[in-house]
Amino acid sequence: MLNSRLILKILRKKDITQSYVDWLNNYEVVKFTEQKNLKHNHKTILKYFEFISKSKNQFLYGIFVKNNNNKYQHIGNIKLGPINYIHRFAEISYFIGELDYWNKGFATSAINKIIKIAKSNYKLKKLIAGVYSRNVGSKRVLEKNNFELEGEFKSQIIFQKKRYSHLWFGLKL
Repeated sequence: MLNSRLILKILRKKDITQSYVDWLNNYEVVKFTEQKNLKHNHKTILKYFEFISKSKNQFLYGIFVKNNNNKYQHIGNIKLGPINYIHRFAEISYFIGELDYWNKGFATSAINKIIKIAKSNYKLKKLIAGVYSRNVGSKRVLEKNNFELEGEFKSQIIFQKKRYSHLWFGLKL
């Protein structure tokens, strides 16, 4: 049921709304990302969007959910890339910006869909994802999608003035 309500589609310029800007300036949304120390506005996000749009090995998908009005609401993003076309693998990164959609399976469903896209559209053989060791939710989402812990870079991340491990998960497709 949830999977049928959620779609991924390549992000378009019109999807860069004030809500999107607000997500990237919300500490709760970005605290486990490298965005947490940046201040965003429409111009900075548009610049990033234009950079990704021109890329041949990075693809930014919006996570959209069909709401009660039968319209799709943009609730977050998932990026596939950079893709290593020689070795046929890519990194994924993701976030749910709309807090009302947290802890309801939407990130798990989005990763499930990006796995299918990675296999069918890009013919990839492996996906990887890095997470802060403190990010229990993201670890759980990856594990639900059969990603396995493949590496730990101890004391690599500074989070709230303390050092933590950076964990890398992988999934053979």
